[in-house]
Amino acid sequence: MGTLTRPAIAFVNPSVGFSDRRKSKPIGLAYIMAYLEKSGFPSSGFDFGDSEDDAVELAAHYGLDRFDVVGFSVYNESFRAAIAMAEWIKNRRPECLIVLGGPHATAVHEHILRRYSCVDVVVRREGEEAMLDLVRGLGADVSVDVGADVDGGVDDRAGLTGIKGTTWRAPDGAGLLVNEDRDFVPDLDQIPFPDAEFTSHSGYPDLTYYDEVQGRLKAALTICSSRSCPYNCSFCGVLTIGRKYRSREAERVVAELLHFRARHGVNYEHVYFSDANFFVSPTRALEVAEALYEADPQVTFSFGTRVNQILKAAEVLPRLKECGLRFIELGIESASEPVLERLAKHVKPEVNVAAVRLLKRLGIEISLDFIMLDPATTLPDVRANLEFLREAGFYDYVPHDHLYTALVLYEGTPIRDFYARRFGVVFDPDDLPSPFTLFELPEVQRFSDTLRAFRKRWQDRIDDALAQGELALASMADGSDGLDGSDGSGGLDGSEGSGLSRESHARLQLDVVSLRHAPNLFMERLLEDAEAGFPRLDQVGGAGGGLDALLPRLGHDHVHLHDLIERTEAVAREAGFAQAPGAAAPHGRD
Repeated sequence: MGTLTRPAIAFVNPSVGFSDRRKSKPIGLAYIMAYLEKSGFPSSGFDFGDSEDDAVELAAHYGLDRFDVVGFSVYNESFRAAIAMAEWIKNRRPECLIVLGGPHATAVHEHILRRYSCVDVVVRREGEEAMLDLVRGLGADVSVDVGADVDGGVDDRAGLTGIKGTTWRAPDGAGLLVNEDRDFVPDLDQIPFPDAEFTSHSGYPDLTYYDEVQGRLKAALTICSSRSCPYNCSFCGVLTIGRKYRSREAERVVAELLHFRARHGVNYEHVYFSDANFFVSPTRALEVAEALYEADPQVTFSFGTRVNQILKAAEVLPRLKECGLRFIELGIESASEPVLERLAKHVKPEVNVAAVRLLKRLGIEISLDFIMLDPATTLPDVRANLEFLREAGFYDYVPHDHLYTALVLYEGTPIRDFYARRFGVVFDPDDLPSPFTLFELPEVQRFSDTLRAFRKRWQDRIDDALAQGELALASMADGSDGLDGSDGSGGLDGSEGSGLSRESHARLQLDVVSLRHAPNLFMERLLEDAEAGFPRLDQVGGAGGGLDALLPRLGHDHVHLHDLIERTEAVAREAGFAQAPGAAAPHGRD
């Protein structure tokens, strides 16, 4: 590569293998890019996070072999795509420095360098300072007296291999150089705002929030106001990066909002806080909320936290709501005490119930984080979960994703090690085992398989019909159209209306509620069948054929799910409020 004054640098967010319409920019890479830019090292960003295209074809299409340094941020799901890209770049440009970082790379840094010759260095934990040292070193006259390259020439990177927080393959090929950990960035307010642009293969949808209190759709911005979390949940990838919690000053959070308003020319009025745990310090959380409110009383916000913190700081919540708090992403995870113990949540099921009741009493919406199944789940565990969802009022909760979740065993987490010991296996560090193939009990395996079959066959259809029905009801409630009087004379005031009678409107309301409840009711019937040994599932021959026998009868007249979906869509079309399949429903979170 030779001596460089300003290397050409690229950062890549590789694909996780599926598409997600809620995709947002990779904020971790954006922070690193902004940090380097501030020190005079501009870089290019590429975000393929939700691309389903071949990794090598993406690398070729976007010319990733034209850079001197390419850094990949990798998770378990995206690791193989990152390696495919790295190998393609190395074959075409051997002198390119390939850097891996992120939770997965941090967890298995030694394994990566031993197995994959295309990777030169792993940056562990936080990446800003280590990456700056790397690119500065490449732009300076570095020491060349440590090793030789494979061609017999001098290895001009030897002086870089001592950088803190990095792991290298030794220049002489004998083993690895695992440098001491780098201290965490102590003052997050010294890091520039994550103002970086990415070339995206699929683009970014506008991030919005429908504020039901103000009755309007708001442009939204994601802000990270702190790093890490002091708790030690056994399944959480934060443990890989480190539990050193640090937070930003409230004034800097407000300054970031105003910065991106001006930068993008968008009046952002809702902030999604992406912190691992925003509520570690309730006092600090209140300072941030009050600063946002003082800057613009129209700004609303949301954040994620744990149930026990909600109860410990209950006195702060009313003031947070006054300042614009709309919903909390609540890490409930499970209603089963044995599962909560495996997850190292250190709370009892009754704490989950108390936190939910408190937030509902205050009128603060809940966004549900839930793990329905884990490898050691029993049918009583599932029963506890379903009873909690019903009794806590989550039968109306959408989306229904929480019903289908299973614990993912991420590399570097204690729960993965727990199950490796329990199963007597060694998980390949490159693999993320499917959570739907690890169940210990055959009845739970069959329960999960049948539930997934229901999801594949029905959930998208439910979502589309629910979106159309809710759009029609919401539009009528907003006064954008009227209802026909029972005598067919037009709207309620006698004017021209939508053509939807009061009776049809009432039935549509009941049908929409039934659609919201349908997956929950199916799951209850499936669980009852599982507890009885699957007699209904078996009576017509196997999970596929027996699925129909478990479908609940729904709506005001107890019809088949197919008929309920067809009827809801037909009524929405008749009312003039049908929308394209897959479009978002008008309920709050985008």
